[in-house]
Amino acid sequence: MATSNPNVNAITGYTEEHSAELISKSILGGNSARLFNLQTGVKGDQALNLMDVDVEFQDGSNCGWTESGSTEFSQRIIHPAVLKVNMAFCDKKLLKTWMQHMVKIAAGTETLPWEEKWTGDIVANVQDKLEKMIYQGASGQTNEFEGIISILDAASAETVNVSIASGTTAYAAIKAVAAKIPAAVKDPVILVSLEMYNEYMQDLVGANLYHYNPGDGANEYKLPGTSIRVIGVAGLNGASASYDYIIGANLKNLVYAVDLEGDSEKFDLWYSKDNREFRLDIEFLGGTQVALPSEVAYGKRAK
Repeated sequence: MATSNPNVNAITGYTEEHSAELISKSILGGNSARLFNLQTGVKGDQALNLMDVDVEFQDGSNCGWTESGSTEFSQRIIHPAVLKVNMAFCDKKLLKTWMQHMVKIAAGTETLPWEEKWTGDIVANVQDKLEKMIYQGASGQTNEFEGIISILDAASAETVNVSIASGTTAYAAIKAVAAKIPAAVKDPVILVSLEMYNEYMQDLVGANLYHYNPGDGANEYKLPGTSIRVIGVAGLNGASASYDYIIGANLKNLVYAVDLEGDSEKFDLWYSKDNREFRLDIEFLGGTQVALPSEVAYGKRAK
């Protein structure tokens, strides 16, 4: 019997009701995305407006006015990329397999087999690829944003560059970078690949400089004799066939930019009746920048 009121009882909500949570996990769930200085509301190329003030003390026992000190304004531009993931899942391909009992064949009863597992793995995969892009993304590409390595290489005239010979231990290499971090940098950390971090930990064990501290996080251990945290990040894994990268900086100096305040991010999963398959669409904007390259100790250990 016809009715003017749509009957929605058979419509399954899938992941749409959790879209905000899922997109946040996708673009903010990686280690470096959480570590970096997060800048939201970015829609396209955006300037980081910087101000550098230098005051000078004078002899205050004399009258008169002598102007001194300086205020310098500068900019660093974030060049974000608008990225998307489009995937399809045809549940009918599971027929005649051991998974066929998961498929429901009747109009209006479509459900996605292992929906939570599938979307969870997709979120994890997006996080892994973004973690890598944050450091290794190339400039001038349409399907990725420029990463920290490319940015620091382009600003090598400003960064504090530390060249480290092949064969140098991870511990010695990290100490060399720590020694070059400008004194003006407050609360610096040192970022290395997970491979180099593991090597560093073995160096400490061999030198009897390792003592477990519950306050240290996973893949994080202070450089002995300092307050500098050494953090292993997956994004630096396999970044170059020629170098191991070591980045010493204040985390606020490393910027990860997203939108998140608007509607340009979405995580949609639906059953397409036209195509008779489940479809997934993720869309978001992301980018990185180094606010002050002059306050970064940029180490390269030759392989």
